[in-house]
Amino acid sequence: MSKSQVEGKNLKAVFIISDGIRGHVNQSRGVAHFLSELTGCRVYELEINEATTNLPEASLGHKSLSAGLKGFYLLKVLGRRLAAKDEGFIRRWLARAGALSLLDRAKNLLDASGVKQENALFLSAGSSASLYCFALARLLKCRCATIMTPSGLGVSPFDFAIVPKHDCPKPACNVYVTLGAPNMVTPQKIRSEADALSRLYPPLSHKRIGLLLGGSDGNYELTSRWVGQNLEPLFEHASDEGMDLYVTTSRRTPRDVEDMLRKMRDKYPCIRYLCIASCDPYNPVYGIFGLATHLLATEDSVSMISEAATAGFCVGVLPVERKKSLKRAVEGLCSFLISTKVLSPKRLFGVPKFVLAIDELCSLGLARWIKSASELRAFLNGNSPAKHGLQFCEAKNAARWIVSAFEEGETAR
Repeated sequence: MSKSQVEGKNLKAVFIISDGIRGHVNQSRGVAHFLSELTGCRVYELEINEATTNLPEASLGHKSLSAGLKGFYLLKVLGRRLAAKDEGFIRRWLARAGALSLLDRAKNLLDASGVKQENALFLSAGSSASLYCFALARLLKCRCATIMTPSGLGVSPFDFAIVPKHDCPKPACNVYVTLGAPNMVTPQKIRSEADALSRLYPPLSHKRIGLLLGGSDGNYELTSRWVGQNLEPLFEHASDEGMDLYVTTSRRTPRDVEDMLRKMRDKYPCIRYLCIASCDPYNPVYGIFGLATHLLATEDSVSMISEAATAGFCVGVLPVERKKSLKRAVEGLCSFLISTKVLSPKRLFGVPKFVLAIDELCSLGLARWIKSASELRAFLNGNSPAKHGLQFCEAKNAARWIVSAFEEGETAR
């Protein structure tokens, strides 16, 4: 056991139940990494089979619609009942989900590891994965942990729940509240990835800007108009000041924005590196963290902003366009009713909920809104700190909390 590990040895194995969604996997792996670092436990990963239904085909005339309805019934209707049902119901649910093989793999891994049931933890992030995580842990008589708030089960059935503050969780002994999202950012990973990226695209300037671009989703839009209004001035300023830019997009970045960025790369030599995520499986984010002196990220991804803050940056947050819809009006009304204390803060949703999360990071000096060209220039020209100098690692903090409960031989409840 290394000096960084705690004295207790009760946690022996962590089984990540993965839904394959990059953000969810990143959060689970981050917490599992620190659990292993703290205790020396082994980490295993099992991915859910996305073909999750063996229900009879419905005669709806369209296979994809039928599969969607079956999945909804299985996950949103039957899944909500798991915590209140016996082991027979849970096993039948797994069978209908086509996941008995997942149970067999988990049992075989547990048996092969030689770890006792009370020394194993099942861990997942996201609502769908939480159902399988709970079901497997219940049947194998192990403890279980969820990251984020599962929409179906909620947090109460879990031994440990790691929940972001903007979800407004009720105080409970099995709940650990985080600011932002846990992640896999570690100094070692940053150093190794930065060395690799530097060899391929060596910096030419002492001032290097990392730019993390998200994309469009149900709340936000990243458009070519936004790029022209916000990124072109940034690239012009970087060129004038002799700064380097390391840029990456996300899988949600629209195609026309990707095409525009390619043209800008040819126009602005200050762009030392551009990663188009839809075409390149390489994830350059950790390398960018190691090379950058300043970090900018779009507001649509709290997880990206959290990663950058974990890496030590006071992140410059770039507002993006919000999708116009009836939902925006309802969000605004709910936000107003919450501010007047007519509604509970738990009712906050959509854009205001994510803005609240970013505002929390800003209040601690971990991020800063960049809403104008003058604020951008001040941010890049040294009139505000580029690094926050704080200890901020929510994955490690959450792992310590879980380990503490394990070492006392208890659940968090």
